Amino acid sequence: MIPAQAIGGVFDAIQQVKAGAPAYCTNFFPVQRKLQEWVEHGELQVETRGEAAFFLRQDRDFWHFYFCARDPAALRREIIALADLKTRRLAADLVGNEEALREVLGALASAGFRPYARLQRMVRAGAPIATQPLIGDAEVVFADKADAAAVLGLLEASFDRFADQLPLAREIEAAIAARQILAVEPAGKLAALLFFETQGFTSAVRYWAVAEEYRARRLGAVLMRRYLESHSAVRRFTLWVVADNQNAVEKYRHYGYEPDGLVDHVLVNDLISA
Repeated sequence: MIPAQAIGGVFDAIQQVKAGAPAYCTNFFPVQRKLQEWVEHGELQVETRGEAAFFLRQDRDFWHFYFCARDPAALRREIIALADLKTRRLAADLVGNEEALREVLGALASAGFRPYARLQRMVRAGAPIATQPLIGDAEVVFADKADAAAVLGLLEASFDRFADQLPLAREIEAAIAARQILAVEPAGKLAALLFFETQGFTSAVRYWAVAEEYRARRLGAVLMRRYLESHSAVRRFTLWVVADNQNAVEKYRHYGYEPDGLVDHVLVNDLISA
């Protein structure tokens, strides 16, 4: 693959595959702002083939694998010729309902990808939540610039980098500047955080984490309640959770979230160990 030089070239590659495609399939839905960042930082690579285009995005010690193809059969034909499948650590996300993903899952399996994790989306209507007093010294604040390294450390300690799409340092700094990270910091130390993104009447929890030594103090509950209370204008709340993490699923149900049928199959190649 070669480095992507401009976002226009990326969109052109997608459109060439998509034009007249009988059953277009993809896992690549780039937002222009993010795409520009990836190109500017040299993190995106591309390879175009007759009936498909493939993209790799660097993330820590591995690459996210993206594709677009005229149909699942074309994906199966073209993917087997990619040399990068044997030389780089790759993870791919396939989002949709189970039936719609079946053929594409088969195509990636034929190229050596295997299941790694399965996430499900959960949704909550924008209903009020009963207020509760703060617990002890659990004052909720917005994370500030000085917290960026601690935020990154807590996220990396709490989540799986292959399955959970962890942000890079620059993305954390941007989220802090946009006041998208709520935190609890007893004695000046980051103990818990809730990282969210709100657009219009929709808000998504990206990460909700409590440092291990603080998990008996209900700081996660304080953060979730403050988040929901402060978004009274929101009509739809969403989040993703590992489907077999019953503890996390039940916690989200407690706050009114329910699965909506959308899933994310995370696949990895053989260079990523189980």
